[in-house]
Amino acid sequence: MAKLQRTPETGSSAASMKNVRELDYSVNSLAEILFFLNGIMREKSLISLQIAKNTHTTILSSILAVDLQKKLLVLDYGINETLNQMALKTGRVQCITSHNRVRIEFDCDNLQHIRFEGRSAFSADFPVSLKRLQRRNFYRIATPVANPATCVIPPLKQCEEVPLTLNLLDISRGGMALIDRPHADAPLEAGMTLENCRIELPEFDTVETTVRIVSISTAILSNGNTCSRIGCEFVNLSEKSGTLIQRYIIWLEQQARKFDTKLHF
Repeated sequence: MAKLQRTPETGSSAASMKNVRELDYSVNSLAEILFFLNGIMREKSLISLQIAKNTHTTILSSILAVDLQKKLLVLDYGINETLNQMALKTGRVQCITSHNRVRIEFDCDNLQHIRFEGRSAFSADFPVSLKRLQRRNFYRIATPVANPATCVIPPLKQCEEVPLTLNLLDISRGGMALIDRPHADAPLEAGMTLENCRIELPEFDTVETTVRIVSISTAILSNGNTCSRIGCEFVNLSEKSGTLIQRYIIWLEQQARKFDTKLHF
C-alpha cells in the first residue's frame, strides 16, 4: 500500500526553487546542430549577438537562412550600423537565444556583410558546437502516446489490492505530469506524497521513487478529449534514477530529430 502524506505546498515549492540548477549540454554533431538551428529559424526566435570581448554590446538579430550546402548561417542585420561594423571588424559573435524554453548558446565565426533577398545581412560559418542550458525542474518533454511511459502507484487504501496505473503526459528530471480520466475515483489530491511509485520508461528501465502531487487540473489532449492532469515532483530522487530519466529525455529528443529530419531534408 502506498504511504500517503500531506505536506504544505508552499514550503516544498520554495525548496524546489532553491534547488534549481542549470544543466549544461554540449551538442557537437552536425545533424543535431542543424536540428536546433532550423527550429530556431522556423520559430523566428530573436537572437542576441554579443560582440566578442564586449558582452555588454549586443545586436538583436534572427536566423534568416540555414545553407547546408555552403555550411553558412545567414543572420539579420542590426539596426545600429556602428555596432554592425564593430561586429564585422571583430569577425566573431556569441549568439544567445532559446528553443522550446531552453537557452541556446553558440559562437559564429567569419562574420561577413552580404546581401540577402535584397537587403543587408550577416553570414557566418556554421557553429562547430552548440550549448544548451536548461533548468532542471522546469524543462519538460512530452512523452509518446503510442508507447506511453507509465507510473504505477501502489494501492492507496488498505482494502485495495490493485495498484493505480496512469500514463505520463510529460517528464523532466525534476518531475512529471500524469493523466487520468476526469472525475476518476482515485482519491488523489494536491499535497499528497506517494511512496514506492514505479515509473516504467519504454525501451529503458523502471524508476522507483517517491512523488509529491503539486497540482491537479483539467487538460485538453490533441484529440480534443479532456482529462485530469496531475502535476508531480520527484522527492529525493537518486542520482542513478535521475541519470536514467535524463537518458530517456535525450532519447525522446533524438527520436523527434529523426522525424524532423525526414520532414525537412
